[in-house]
Amino acid sequence: MSPAHASLTPPSVSRLLPALFALPVSAYELSTPGSPDWLLPEELASIRGAVPARIAEFAAGRQCARAAMQALGIAVHTPLLRGAHREPLWPTGLCGSITHTAGYCAAVVAHANHCAGIGIDAEHCGHVGPELWPALFDATEVAALQALAPAACAALATLLFAVKEAFFKSQFALTAAVPDFTDVAFRTHGPLAQRGTLDLVRVSDSRLAGLTARSTFRYALHGPFALAAATVHPG
Repeated sequence: MSPAHASLTPPSVSRLLPALFALPVSAYELSTPGSPDWLLPEELASIRGAVPARIAEFAAGRQCARAAMQALGIAVHTPLLRGAHREPLWPTGLCGSITHTAGYCAAVVAHANHCAGIGIDAEHCGHVGPELWPALFDATEVAALQALAPAACAALATLLFAVKEAFFKSQFALTAAVPDFTDVAFRTHGPLAQRGTLDLVRVSDSRLAGLTARSTFRYALHGPFALAAATVHPG
Protein backbone atom coordinates (compact mmCIF):
# COMPACT_ATOMS: atom_id res chain seq x y z
CA MET A 1 0.00 0.00 0.00
CA SER A 2 1.38 3.40 -0.95
CA PRO A 3 1.75 6.16 1.68
CA ALA A 4 -1.20 7.98 0.09
CA HIS A 5 -3.38 4.91 0.41
CA ALA A 6 -2.19 4.18 3.95
CA SER A 7 -3.55 7.49 5.24
CA LEU A 8 -7.08 6.73 4.00
CA THR A 9 -9.77 4.99 6.01
CA PRO A 10 -10.59 1.59 4.47
CA PRO A 11 -14.16 0.38 4.11
CA SER A 12 -15.53 -1.77 6.91
CA VAL A 13 -17.83 -4.77 6.87
CA SER A 14 -21.47 -3.70 7.09
CA ARG A 15 -23.41 -5.49 9.82
CA LEU A 16 -26.76 -3.98 8.82
CA LEU A 17 -26.98 -4.34 5.05
CA PRO A 18 -26.77 -8.16 4.87
CA ALA A 19 -29.88 -8.32 7.07
CA LEU A 20 -31.78 -6.61 4.25
CA PHE A 21 -31.26 -9.60 1.94
CA ALA A 22 -32.56 -13.17 2.08
CA LEU A 23 -29.44 -14.46 0.31
CA PRO A 24 -25.70 -14.46 0.98
CA VAL A 25 -24.19 -11.06 0.22
CA SER A 26 -20.94 -9.28 0.88
CA ALA A 27 -21.45 -5.69 2.07
CA TYR A 28 -18.93 -2.97 2.92
CA GLU A 29 -19.48 0.63 3.94
CA LEU A 30 -17.53 3.84 4.44
CA SER A 31 -18.40 7.03 6.30
CA THR A 32 -15.40 9.09 5.21
CA PRO A 33 -14.61 10.55 1.77
CA GLY A 34 -12.94 8.51 -0.90
CA SER A 35 -9.82 9.55 -2.79
CA PRO A 36 -8.81 9.49 -6.48
CA ASP A 37 -5.75 7.55 -5.27
CA TRP A 38 -8.07 4.55 -4.83
CA LEU A 39 -9.14 4.49 -8.47
CA LEU A 40 -7.58 2.43 -11.24
CA PRO A 41 -6.49 4.54 -14.24
CA GLU A 42 -9.46 3.49 -16.38
CA GLU A 43 -11.88 4.35 -13.58
CA LEU A 44 -10.32 7.75 -13.06
CA ALA A 45 -10.47 8.43 -16.80
CA SER A 46 -14.16 7.55 -16.84
CA ILE A 47 -14.97 10.36 -14.41
CA ARG A 48 -12.34 12.91 -15.42
CA GLY A 49 -13.79 16.41 -15.47
CA ALA A 50 -16.22 15.77 -12.61
CA VAL A 51 -16.14 18.04 -9.57
CA PRO A 52 -13.94 16.84 -6.68
CA ALA A 53 -16.92 15.88 -4.49
CA ARG A 54 -18.29 13.60 -7.22
CA ILE A 55 -14.86 12.00 -7.75
CA ALA A 56 -14.59 11.40 -3.99
CA GLU A 57 -17.95 9.62 -3.78
CA PHE A 58 -17.21 7.61 -6.92
CA ALA A 59 -13.88 6.51 -5.42
CA ALA A 60 -15.54 5.58 -2.13
CA GLY A 61 -18.09 3.47 -3.97
CA ARG A 62 -15.45 1.64 -6.00
CA GLN A 63 -13.40 0.93 -2.91
CA CYS A 64 -16.42 -0.48 -1.07
CA ALA A 65 -17.22 -2.60 -4.13
CA ARG A 66 -13.66 -3.91 -4.31
CA ALA A 67 -13.69 -4.83 -0.64
CA ALA A 68 -17.01 -6.63 -1.07
CA MET A 69 -15.74 -8.56 -4.09
CA GLN A 70 -12.51 -9.50 -2.35
CA ALA A 71 -14.53 -10.92 0.54
CA LEU A 72 -16.20 -13.22 -1.99
CA GLY A 73 -12.81 -14.34 -3.29
CA ILE A 74 -13.11 -12.33 -6.52
CA ALA A 75 -9.96 -10.80 -8.02
CA VAL A 76 -10.33 -7.03 -8.28
CA HIS A 77 -7.43 -6.07 -10.53
CA THR A 78 -9.70 -5.02 -13.40
CA PRO A 79 -11.57 -1.70 -13.36
CA LEU A 80 -15.21 -1.45 -12.36
CA LEU A 81 -16.41 0.83 -15.15
CA ARG A 82 -19.75 2.52 -15.84
CA GLY A 83 -22.43 1.90 -18.43
CA ALA A 84 -24.37 4.45 -20.44
CA HIS A 85 -26.61 5.25 -17.46
CA ARG A 86 -23.72 5.42 -14.96
CA GLU A 87 -24.51 1.93 -13.69
CA PRO A 88 -21.57 -0.18 -12.46
CA LEU A 89 -20.56 -2.90 -14.93
CA TRP A 90 -20.06 -5.86 -12.61
CA PRO A 91 -17.84 -8.82 -13.57
CA THR A 92 -19.59 -11.81 -15.09
CA GLY A 93 -21.16 -13.98 -12.41
CA LEU A 94 -21.80 -11.16 -9.94
CA CYS A 95 -24.72 -8.92 -9.05
CA GLY A 96 -24.02 -5.75 -7.13
CA SER A 97 -25.13 -2.29 -6.16
CA ILE A 98 -23.51 0.88 -4.83
CA THR A 99 -25.07 3.78 -2.95
CA HIS A 100 -23.67 7.03 -1.64
CA THR A 101 -25.10 9.99 0.17
CA ALA A 102 -23.49 12.66 2.34
CA GLY A 103 -21.50 10.90 5.05
CA TYR A 104 -22.19 7.35 3.90
CA CYS A 105 -21.26 5.01 1.06
CA ALA A 106 -21.83 1.27 0.68
CA ALA A 107 -21.63 -1.56 -1.81
CA VAL A 108 -23.31 -4.96 -1.78
CA VAL A 109 -22.22 -7.85 -4.00
CA ALA A 110 -23.64 -11.36 -4.46
CA HIS A 111 -23.02 -14.32 -6.73
CA ALA A 112 -25.42 -14.27 -9.68
CA ASN A 113 -26.56 -17.83 -9.02
CA HIS A 114 -28.27 -16.51 -5.87
CA CYS A 115 -30.17 -13.65 -7.51
CA ALA A 116 -31.02 -12.00 -10.80
CA GLY A 117 -30.43 -8.48 -9.51
CA ILE A 118 -29.91 -6.50 -6.31
CA GLY A 119 -30.14 -2.83 -5.47
CA ILE A 120 -29.45 -0.67 -2.42
CA ASP A 121 -30.05 2.97 -1.64
CA ALA A 122 -29.28 5.18 1.37
CA GLU A 123 -30.83 8.60 1.92
CA HIS A 124 -30.88 11.18 4.68
CA CYS A 125 -34.30 11.19 6.35
CA GLY A 126 -36.13 14.45 5.80
CA HIS A 127 -34.55 15.31 2.44
CA VAL A 128 -37.65 14.38 0.41
CA GLY A 129 -39.99 17.29 1.15
CA PRO A 130 -43.58 17.79 -0.08
CA GLU A 131 -42.38 19.97 -2.95
CA LEU A 132 -40.85 16.81 -4.49
CA TRP A 133 -43.82 14.49 -3.98
CA PRO A 134 -45.63 15.15 -7.30
CA ALA A 135 -42.61 13.89 -9.25
CA LEU A 136 -41.98 10.90 -6.97
CA PHE A 137 -45.22 9.48 -5.61
CA ASP A 138 -48.70 8.54 -6.76
CA ALA A 139 -51.95 9.59 -5.07
CA THR A 140 -52.04 6.54 -2.79
CA GLU A 141 -48.51 7.15 -1.54
CA VAL A 142 -49.21 10.85 -0.99
CA ALA A 143 -52.35 10.00 1.00
CA ALA A 144 -50.34 7.65 3.21
CA LEU A 145 -47.76 10.37 3.84
CA GLN A 146 -50.34 13.00 4.66
CA ALA A 147 -51.91 10.74 7.29
CA LEU A 148 -48.69 10.64 9.36
CA ALA A 149 -47.19 12.90 12.00
CA PRO A 150 -44.33 15.07 10.67
CA ALA A 151 -41.40 12.89 11.81
CA ALA A 152 -42.94 9.67 10.53
CA CYS A 153 -43.97 11.42 7.32
CA ALA A 154 -40.40 12.57 6.69
CA ALA A 155 -39.07 9.07 7.31
CA LEU A 156 -41.62 7.37 5.06
CA ALA A 157 -41.17 9.86 2.22
CA THR A 158 -37.43 9.24 2.29
CA LEU A 159 -37.93 5.49 2.50
CA LEU A 160 -40.34 5.39 -0.45
CA PHE A 161 -37.83 7.33 -2.54
CA ALA A 162 -35.01 5.02 -1.44
CA VAL A 163 -36.86 1.79 -2.24
CA LYS A 164 -37.74 3.04 -5.70
CA GLU A 165 -34.07 3.86 -6.32
CA ALA A 166 -33.09 0.41 -5.05
CA PHE A 167 -35.66 -1.30 -7.28
CA PHE A 168 -34.58 0.64 -10.35
CA LYS A 169 -30.97 -0.41 -9.72
CA SER A 170 -31.92 -4.06 -9.20
CA GLN A 171 -33.85 -4.38 -12.44
CA PHE A 172 -31.74 -2.37 -14.86
CA ALA A 173 -29.40 -5.16 -16.00
CA LEU A 174 -32.45 -7.30 -16.78
CA THR A 175 -34.67 -4.81 -18.60
CA ALA A 176 -32.58 -1.69 -19.41
CA ALA A 177 -35.70 0.20 -18.29
CA VAL A 178 -35.39 3.72 -16.88
CA PRO A 179 -38.89 4.22 -15.46
CA ASP A 180 -40.36 7.29 -13.83
CA PHE A 181 -40.75 7.27 -10.06
CA THR A 182 -44.51 7.45 -10.45
CA ASP A 183 -44.48 4.25 -12.54
CA VAL A 184 -44.27 2.20 -9.32
CA ALA A 185 -45.94 2.50 -5.94
CA PHE A 186 -44.99 0.93 -2.61
CA ARG A 187 -46.46 0.62 0.85
CA THR A 188 -44.95 -0.63 4.07
CA HIS A 189 -45.93 -4.10 5.22
CA GLY A 190 -47.44 -3.05 8.52
CA PRO A 191 -46.71 0.13 10.50
CA LEU A 192 -43.44 1.95 9.83
CA ALA A 193 -40.75 0.44 12.08
CA GLN A 194 -36.98 0.52 12.45
CA ARG A 195 -36.80 -2.48 10.12
CA GLY A 196 -39.39 -4.04 7.89
CA THR A 197 -40.53 -4.99 4.42
CA LEU A 198 -42.33 -3.14 1.67
CA ASP A 199 -44.85 -4.27 -0.91
CA LEU A 200 -44.76 -3.23 -4.55
CA VAL A 201 -48.45 -2.49 -5.10
CA ARG A 202 -48.52 -0.93 -8.56
CA VAL A 203 -46.42 -1.08 -11.73
CA SER A 204 -47.46 0.93 -14.78
CA ASP A 205 -44.30 0.33 -16.84
CA SER A 206 -44.86 -2.90 -18.78
CA ARG A 207 -41.14 -3.64 -18.83
CA LEU A 208 -41.22 -4.11 -15.05
CA ALA A 209 -44.41 -6.15 -14.83
CA GLY A 210 -42.70 -9.54 -15.00
CA LEU A 211 -40.46 -8.68 -12.05
CA THR A 212 -43.22 -7.91 -9.56
CA ALA A 213 -43.67 -11.46 -8.28
CA ARG A 214 -39.91 -12.09 -8.31
CA SER A 215 -38.86 -9.09 -6.20
CA THR A 216 -38.64 -8.48 -2.47
CA PHE A 217 -37.98 -5.25 -0.63
CA ARG A 218 -36.62 -4.58 2.86
CA TYR A 219 -35.72 -1.43 4.72
CA ALA A 220 -34.02 -0.11 7.85
CA LEU A 221 -34.08 3.25 9.56
CA HIS A 222 -30.63 3.66 11.03
CA GLY A 223 -29.51 6.90 12.64
CA PRO A 224 -30.11 9.72 10.13
CA PHE A 225 -30.43 7.31 7.20
CA ALA A 226 -33.19 5.41 5.47
CA LEU A 227 -31.75 2.29 3.85
CA ALA A 228 -33.61 0.22 1.27
CA ALA A 229 -32.74 -3.02 -0.49
CA ALA A 230 -34.34 -4.70 -3.49
CA THR A 231 -33.77 -8.26 -4.65
CA VAL A 232 -34.91 -9.74 -7.97
CA HIS A 233 -34.93 -13.49 -7.44
CA PRO A 234 -34.02 -15.94 -10.21
CA GLY A 235 -36.89 -16.63 -12.59
